Amino acid sequence: MKRDGRNKSFWQTLEGQNFSTDFTDLVFDTIIVGAGITGVTLAKKLQDSGVKCLLLDKENPGFGTTGGTTAHINNFYDASYDEIIANFGEQAARLLVNSTKDTLDHIKKNVLRYHINCDFEECDFFLFSAEESQNEQLDRILAAHQQLGLKTLPSNTLPFSLPFVKAIRIEGQAQFHPLKYLLGLLDAFGKNGGAILTNQSIVAYENKEGEITLKTSDERIFTAKNIVWATHIPPGRNRFDLLVAPYRSYALTLKLQHAPEMLAQTADLYDPYHYFRYHRTGDGYYLIAGGFDHRTGDERDTEKHFYDLKELVNKNFEYQEVTAQWSSQYYVSADGLPYIGRMPNEPNVYIATGYGGNGMTFGSMASLIIPDLLLNKETALAKLLSPARIKPIASAKSVLSEGWSASQHFIMDKLSADKIDAFENIPLEEGRIVKYEGKTFAVYRDEQAVLHCLSSVCPHMGCTVNWNPSEKSWDCPCHGSRFDIEGKLLNGPATSGLQEMDR
Repeated sequence: MKRDGRNKSFWQTLEGQNFSTDFTDLVFDTIIVGAGITGVTLAKKLQDSGVKCLLLDKENPGFGTTGGTTAHINNFYDASYDEIIANFGEQAARLLVNSTKDTLDHIKKNVLRYHINCDFEECDFFLFSAEESQNEQLDRILAAHQQLGLKTLPSNTLPFSLPFVKAIRIEGQAQFHPLKYLLGLLDAFGKNGGAILTNQSIVAYENKEGEITLKTSDERIFTAKNIVWATHIPPGRNRFDLLVAPYRSYALTLKLQHAPEMLAQTADLYDPYHYFRYHRTGDGYYLIAGGFDHRTGDERDTEKHFYDLKELVNKNFEYQEVTAQWSSQYYVSADGLPYIGRMPNEPNVYIATGYGGNGMTFGSMASLIIPDLLLNKETALAKLLSPARIKPIASAKSVLSEGWSASQHFIMDKLSADKIDAFENIPLEEGRIVKYEGKTFAVYRDEQAVLHCLSSVCPHMGCTVNWNPSEKSWDCPCHGSRFDIEGKLLNGPATSGLQEMDR
């Protein structure tokens, strides 16, 4: 199974296949675009509720972040509960705690109901301070958890060979093999008559008089009452260009010689934080390590982050070998909580984005929110996570910061292109932004020394893309669109690829 980068994740051991199902009817209640954790979980939930839906993806299922997650299923979030209480109130925090429990129960029920063999395990999470200066933050988190009734206690031990000052043990976590879980749900959806269309992109889209009409690259025209963009940031230009920001995280999987004392998860309190978990598949045990996150497109030397992660692992763990390394993209919201629900001013359009590093939980939670909204039932959880919400205190600083970052790239990257005579100084398998005879190119030289020349301008909003040497992709630093060496679109919000250019 393919994903949106050169590096293969630990989960990409499954054979690719044609996931599309046979169907002739082109009229649906709801079209879901994106076959990751959000889209697939929602499609099965809607099917169980009697809603006729089409699941559509321009690639294979799990091509995006779901194929590159580290697959933590947690009952707490990057925005800690003390922060959520401060920004949204205690009642909202309690609602989120209860809704998260319902979400984890929903995942477990799916595993059992559909007999999905996906390495599902329940375990605890150990959050720790790595320095004395982090103790106060850890104490605030512990107090908030205890205030909200989330089972959390101080811990004198850590089931990982990492140095720490203080630690807490948070009960009630889970983990799995995300692609096996995804394919299990897809199999159940297809066997029950679900319509799945993969490897087909949307070439035309219209939302007129309460009806969605779209045309796919195989020339079929579909209509529906509603559409769900399960694609992180919605395509095109909209308010979420300012309200969410793209980031990349780096991960390694290491085969262990011996079974750990217990399956567990852990993270420190640095910003960005480093995170670890054990994984059991068959008779083998692995350590999954991640971190060194940065905003998409902001780092020139992306290979360095793998080097730093390996240095951290080598310093603290014994293992047999590194079995996989990869990076993956996620989106951070302006106020710490995701946007799940109706698109503002478009009552038949739904989105789910801004999960931060909690995609498996929030992506599954979307299936507990959107089905009710389709029936015009707005629950308290739907109000809390509404894409139309405005939380000035929580989000103003973040919105201004991300907006400034995007604007800075828009201006400065136009001025910083390399001036390379005749493109001769570009090494094999490397990319550069080049100014030549009044034009700006995104140029890649492949292993046969053939140059691939593209426009350097992201078609979304005109920012200049940057080269990602680790994933061999062109990444937009403004809003996270990504493109391969041929200019093909890997990730939105752009709706088309980079234009081919002649020198």
